[in-house]
Amino acid sequence: MKKYTLTALVLTLIAGMCAALIACINLVTAPIIQKNNEERKAKLCQEVFEAYTVDQSTIITEGFSSKSIKEIIMAYDSTGEFLGYIYTVEGSNAYGKIELLLGITADSKLAGVRFITNGQSFSSEADTHLNNSYKENMTEADVDNLDLKNSDVTAGATYASKLIRSLVKSAFDDAKTRQGGIN
Repeated sequence: MKKYTLTALVLTLIAGMCAALIACINLVTAPIIQKNNEERKAKLCQEVFEAYTVDQSTIITEGFSSKSIKEIIMAYDSTGEFLGYIYTVEGSNAYGKIELLLGITADSKLAGVRFITNGQSFSSEADTHLNNSYKENMTEADVDNLDLKNSDVTAGATYASKLIRSLVKSAFDDAKTRQGGIN
């Protein structure tokens, strides 16, 4: 019995030391990871709206018209001119999670779409679909008319393409509401 107690104490001590080490490492790395994520997001925003300026823009974190919308950035350039909205949207299906960053211009056209997270099991097909189907200056009607049956694999890729379209549509719908119903 004494042998098992000693073994249990040693293992408990080792587990406690490992937990403390992990907590310390997290304290050091968490701010670095957050800074890197913010820089990556700012870079994606500038890919969507080339003139985007972080300092002029406003972030909205509540009051969305859809559960898939996580954040909206009212994008402005350095002179204070309104460029449009930058949406962070996310959704999932049986094949994984997708998180997108996309821009809707002031005149309700697509400025660009980028993956933040592509957790689909058919991720390369989802990436190909996004890059080949969603172009700048598309309208909501163009998105509605995309042919989703031409995906490379009629399983996960088809579901990913439908998920991407629903996420883009939720951003268009919200932008329409924010712009007072302007098409």
